[in-house]
Amino acid sequence: MSAASARTPSLRARLFVLLVVPLVFVALASSVVRYWAAQDMSKDLYDDTLKVVAHAVAREVVLTKGDLVADALLDSLVGALGDPIFYQVRAADGRFVTGHSDAPVPSASLDVPGGTPVFFDSTYHGRPVRAVVLREFIADIDFDGWTTVQVWQTVTQRQALSLSLVGQSVFNLLLIVGSAAVLFWFGINRGLTPLTDLRSAVGLRSASDLRPIRRPVPHEVAPLVETINSLFARLREELDRRNAFIGNAAHQLRNPVAAIQAQAEAALTASTDSGRTARLDDLAQAARQLSRMSHQLLNFDIANEGRGDDLQPPADLTPLVADVARRHVPRALAAHVDIELEPAPEPLLVAGNRVMLEEAIDNLIDNGLKYGCAEGGRLSLVVERMGTMAALTVSDDGPGIPPEASEQVFGRFVRLSDDSDGGCGLGLSIVRAIAQRAGGDVDIVAVERGCTMRLRLPIAQPQGNGQSSAIGSMAAE
Repeated sequence: MSAASARTPSLRARLFVLLVVPLVFVALASSVVRYWAAQDMSKDLYDDTLKVVAHAVAREVVLTKGDLVADALLDSLVGALGDPIFYQVRAADGRFVTGHSDAPVPSASLDVPGGTPVFFDSTYHGRPVRAVVLREFIADIDFDGWTTVQVWQTVTQRQALSLSLVGQSVFNLLLIVGSAAVLFWFGINRGLTPLTDLRSAVGLRSASDLRPIRRPVPHEVAPLVETINSLFARLREELDRRNAFIGNAAHQLRNPVAAIQAQAEAALTASTDSGRTARLDDLAQAARQLSRMSHQLLNFDIANEGRGDDLQPPADLTPLVADVARRHVPRALAAHVDIELEPAPEPLLVAGNRVMLEEAIDNLIDNGLKYGCAEGGRLSLVVERMGTMAALTVSDDGPGIPPEASEQVFGRFVRLSDDSDGGCGLGLSIVRAIAQRAGGDVDIVAVERGCTMRLRLPIAQPQGNGQSSAIGSMAAE
């Protein structure tokens, strides 16, 4: 397991937590609500019972003419309610009649209307109690008037009942949450089965098997599968391109390497100094050809990969062409070729990697000198604006290229004639790759004589931050 996967929880665990944690919070909230409801219910239940006891005490005292309530009645009441019961009866004139003389004293603001029981909380001998005060009008010779009956009881059983009800509720909620968690886990595992199948399908792919995934998946995962299939398609194309390039490169390099080996062996076996010198000259020439070929192979790979697309300020096309053409002046003079440069009347800024742009211009000029001006002549370089594009037109007065081969020459390792100078047919394909990477193109212009090639590059528009819009678009890609 990688460090990243160890830090990141699984999707299964994340879904489980997102489903179960809210359920637990709901259960806790329900338990709190249930606790308050249980307290209210036990309070109402015991208050109603306490009120009944107050009426029973009042009638018992009347019947017994002020005697104590019978022990059997008190025992039955305590057995029913669970907590000890205390009472006090006072006559209409406030005279103590029977019961406990140290009854809890209600607050002075407590209003006790006749015939209506009034409840209050208090303490009795340091223990919390619940009391009820009841005033009843009794027409009797001993109790003539409003007789006050006060009954109180400790609240231990009330609290026990509340806790019991809450405990039952919590147990039920825990049972529900536990059952739901098990069902959630089972459902998540079943719901994630398509993703597990997708993982298995991706795991079966390899560098030699990049077939698209055809397994049915949910609608939410379909865009991911489409993206994976698109990635597989691009990988297939890249692998095919790489394999073809490696095969062609190996084929092209085989002859120069064999020539170098043969020239080296011939130099070793030469019997005269002049013969050895001639063989060494041939060896040096073959090494230069191999160096040129390897350089072109590397540039072709860089141009196709876009590894030269690092952001640089836009450059004026005319100075670029002039700098590259200046390097070919000694060669042109030796071949009796006139190189003419017609600059643009205005700066034409083009975005891209300067080295790769110079490589494209160099290949165009080299192609013109090698094939169009092999026996002298004129090579024309024209820089101009064509709408939103900056164009470099390279014209020679050589034999030209047949119209049917105007696209073929931009392919890899394509040569229309035997190249004794060590070319490998990659120059124009490098130019096209660089141009297309920059948003332009290169093509052959139909002319009556010679060959004319035109390189077109988009003109970069300067922005307020000093960068160009073309650079910005490249960065967005």
